[in-house]
Amino acid sequence: MSTPSLPHAEKRRAPRALRLRKARCVFNNGSSPLDVTLRNISFTGANIVSFTAENIAGDALNSLPPTFEFQILDGFGGYSAHHARLVWSRGATAGVEFID
Repeated sequence: MSTPSLPHAEKRRAPRALRLRKARCVFNNGSSPLDVTLRNISFTGANIVSFTAENIAGDALNSLPPTFEFQILDGFGGYSAHHARLVWSRGATAGVEFID
């Protein structure tokens, strides 16, 4: 007897945990920050969403360079930073991979 396959099989290398936090993608030598919301995170990457005016047209996340600094803001005014790359983007949602 075989196990039925799931319609959307899990392809991630590490399980993700739900986290709703403010974050930002910083590029152009720190002169271009893009505010996003962190939806979930793992050791290898994260899922983010952007609700900016530019993203209504679908351009905000697509304008990210191949690599950037991904900063997760904590509740004390500081942040943790990861070197990241954009893996996929669909409208206001994107997946990033940590490369540090």
